[in-house]
Amino acid sequence: MIHPLKITWLLMALALLMPLRQVFAMPTAPVSDIRVLIDVSGSMKKNDPNNLRAPALRLIVGLLPNDSMAGTWTFGKYVNMLVPLREVNDAWKLEAESQSKNIHSYGLFTNIEQALNKATANQKAIDPRYRRSVILLSDGLVDVSKDDKINKKSRQRILDVIVPRLKKNNVAVHTIALSDSADHQLLRAISLATDGWYEQVDNAEQLQRVFLHLFEKAATRDTVPLVDNQFKIDSSVSEMTLLVFRREGSKLTELLLPNQSRISHKTMPKNVRWHSEGNYDLITIEKPLVGQWQIDADLDPDNRVMVVTDLKLKTTDLPNNILIGETFDFDVSLTDKNKLIVRQDFLKLVDAKLKEESDIADPIQRSLNAEQKKGLYRTHVGENFQPGRNDVVITMTSATFERQRRQSINVVETPFDITVEQLTDKATRTHRLTLKPDLDLIKTDKLSIAAMLTAQDGSEWSYDVMKVADNEWQLTLADLQVGEKYTVALQIRAQTVKGRSLFLQPAVIELLDDQAVTKIETSTELPKSDIIIPPEMDETPELAIASEVDNGTTEIISDKIDEQQAITTDKVVDEMLASPVIDEMSENTNNLLPEVTDEAPSLLDTTDKTEQEGLSTASQLAIGNGLLLLMIGLGVFFWRRKSATSTNPGEQL
Repeated sequence: MIHPLKITWLLMALALLMPLRQVFAMPTAPVSDIRVLIDVSGSMKKNDPNNLRAPALRLIVGLLPNDSMAGTWTFGKYVNMLVPLREVNDAWKLEAESQSKNIHSYGLFTNIEQALNKATANQKAIDPRYRRSVILLSDGLVDVSKDDKINKKSRQRILDVIVPRLKKNNVAVHTIALSDSADHQLLRAISLATDGWYEQVDNAEQLQRVFLHLFEKAATRDTVPLVDNQFKIDSSVSEMTLLVFRREGSKLTELLLPNQSRISHKTMPKNVRWHSEGNYDLITIEKPLVGQWQIDADLDPDNRVMVVTDLKLKTTDLPNNILIGETFDFDVSLTDKNKLIVRQDFLKLVDAKLKEESDIADPIQRSLNAEQKKGLYRTHVGENFQPGRNDVVITMTSATFERQRRQSINVVETPFDITVEQLTDKATRTHRLTLKPDLDLIKTDKLSIAAMLTAQDGSEWSYDVMKVADNEWQLTLADLQVGEKYTVALQIRAQTVKGRSLFLQPAVIELLDDQAVTKIETSTELPKSDIIIPPEMDETPELAIASEVDNGTTEIISDKIDEQQAITTDKVVDEMLASPVIDEMSENTNNLLPEVTDEAPSLLDTTDKTEQEGLSTASQLAIGNGLLLLMIGLGVFFWRRKSATSTNPGEQL
């Protein structure tokens, strides 16, 4: 008989050991919860005349893994539950395929608010057991009444009430706009705020492919690499589903098995389910043969091979929407029956690769083999992302198996609306930059913007861009030199709405002068109009004569001095231009004084009198030197007067 005290100690030991088992167990992946909302308003007769929404829905239904949660709603004036929200199994799929035939285009309104409310009514708190997604398809505006004021209030409630609730409860809303008249701004705002994906579809023919991409966002399914329509199946695969897209007029799809036999829609064994639509085939095979398979059909980048297996490839889930410059730690691992594989003799035979793809740059691929430690391949991504769609593709291959996972990320280049204008009502050349952040992506409470102004000669000035109103930052740059090109470089520090730190450096902005600049080719004898006020980016005097620019011409810039200064300067310079270049140490001093015409300024009247009275050479030289000193003094006077009121561009703002 066991002593009661021993039983007590045994129970206490078991109680202590149970948490240890939980700690070392791999976390269970959340169940995919996908809710599809389909617009059935009357305008769909025009935008989807062939009702391609139905086969698009059937595509998702066929791809959904068993044990996920799913439901479908249609909406016009009212919201109807087309397929009840339940756990996905064969019976649910049969019902969904049948109900998809009831999708129509007879609705009178477009009640997006009620559709979102009803479909997510039970999602009132965060639940880590589920990966929640909504796929919303619409071709119009929020339309619940003939009264436009009521429509606007409904639209605003979506943004102010529904979206914050969905965001708080980790519900990603993926939106599809199926016409030019759809409320693109609203649908995009809903997706960005909830970290969903936004798609604009030009015609209904694209719906199936868009639904595929959004399904891959909403549900995680194991896949194997498909290269030239060939793929490999290993012994751990209990079921596989093939998606094969067909073009109009293409041949019927066939499969070539590892034993060299063939199957098609007309000749298939009992373990095959083959669903065929107008432009795709969805084929599910239980207990497929191990070995090399081939799809005998046209190549298509959206063809897929999805498998049910105990040998899974797991990766970090990346956000759907990020900003250019953001980087992320990225983990990759292999699991067998939800246990991390750490055996080095096995992993040494596995080739792990990461490929980054974008629409505007060549793919970049690198090996992850050296990054593996204790079964975890740790790297980072984001440095090579380009604006727009980017795909991160992880591929694991060995002699016995292949696995692949693809994630798409939308990269926003500059989450700001930036405008530049030249203010023509200012006394000097002035430019104003206005920045408005995208509130769906950027938090404004910690937003800091710095600017660097650079002139043509390389001179630089730094500024802080100041907040002037709600969601508006401005920088005004004044006293810029007319005709000169400046550049402005911005540095932005902020946080995303998800709380990630952000450092952005948008493309450099060029400030161009819209005012006309007259250019006259230089010559040996310079006319009066060749006098310029050169760009003063350092301590250069305001008054200068015939300063040449790189292209061999001289800029005429006279609006930097007032009218009275211009008249006085012209008179002085007239005299200077009429004076020959003289060697003051030469023996002939008779020509030291300039010739004066009848129109000479009164300032030089004394010169006429001295010549008439026949002054001595020494007297003439003294008077000439005095006049030269007087002209130099006038130049210095005007320069000091301008410098006293001049500042760096934008310094007083």
